[in-house]
This record gives sequence, structure tokens and C-alpha cells, in this order.
Amino acid sequence: MFKKLVLIFALVAVSYAGTCNSYEREQLNEGYKPCVYTDTKGNPTVGVGFNLNKPGARQALEGVEANYDAVRNGSECLNDGQIRTLFNDDMAEAVSCVESWLGSSYYALGSDPISAIADMAFNMGCAKLRGFVKFRAALTESPPDYEAAAKEMQNSVWCQQVGNRCQLRDIPCMHG
Repeated sequence: MFKKLVLIFALVAVSYAGTCNSYEREQLNEGYKPCVYTDTKGNPTVGVGFNLNKPGARQALEGVEANYDAVRNGSECLNDGQIRTLFNDDMAEAVSCVESWLGSSYYALGSDPISAIADMAFNMGCAKLRGFVKFRAALTESPPDYEAAAKEMQNSVWCQQVGNRCQLRDIPCMHG
């Protein structure tokens, strides 16, 4: 029985490794909810992890022709196009954070590791990502030390908090 579970776990991990850059992966990480819900930190959230308390949330919703107050109070939900636009804008911000944080080393990384790091920024915010000093050091080596970076991810409090997001999706992506 144990061997079967290990095999299933390995197959699942491998299947996620091939989807490092997908919108569907982030739906799995964040969930997909067209109507407002309360996230694990108590924030009103909608779509794919869009925090309605964050600065600029009202303007972002207006930008996709949604009524912020109606979405927040649950009387209006978002459509797929609105959700995807909000997500794309947030993910672009996360990628920009990663590029800024890593400097010229960013360009030496493959797309899968960048996707994993961007997911971290998307989830925890740029300020908290900047606290991963040893993780950054591994990524800015020439060539990047993906193994050391993955170990830093795995040993972090963040990884313990987010569980499968880190273990099954982000860490496999660090190995490119």
C-alpha cells in the first residue's frame, strides 16, 4: 500500500512539473471563485487570489468594468474574462518583482524556475519574498544553484504553510 502511495505521489508531482507556466496551475494554487470569499488570512478575495483589500483593488476592478462595492458585498460576481485580466495583471506584477529582486541573474534562469518564484511573489508579496536571502543567493550564483534554491524553498516556513503548492508544484518547477 505504501509503495502505491509513493508512486501516486511521484506521478502527481511529475504531472505538475510540466505545467509550471499555466493559468490552470495558479487556479489550483489559489482557487477559482467568481464571487467574493474570505481567504485563509481573512481577506475578502475574488477570482484567482485577487485580494480586495490590497491597494489599487478598487481601480483594478473598475478597469475590468466591475463595481468594487458590489463585488465586495457579494451582490456581483466576476466573469471569466475579468478574472483572467485581474490575474494576468497581478502575475505580471509578481514577475516584475522577481526580475527586480534578482537583477541581471533573472535572465540566466529558465522559465520554470521563474514561474515558481513568481508564484511565491504572487502568494506572499514582494516584500516577504525579499526576505529569502539564501534562496536569492542560490539563484544568483553562476550558474544558478537550483538544487540549493529548492532546498531553501522546502525548508521555509512559507512552504510548510502552503503545503502542496510548494511541495508538489513550485519545488518541481525549480528543477526546470
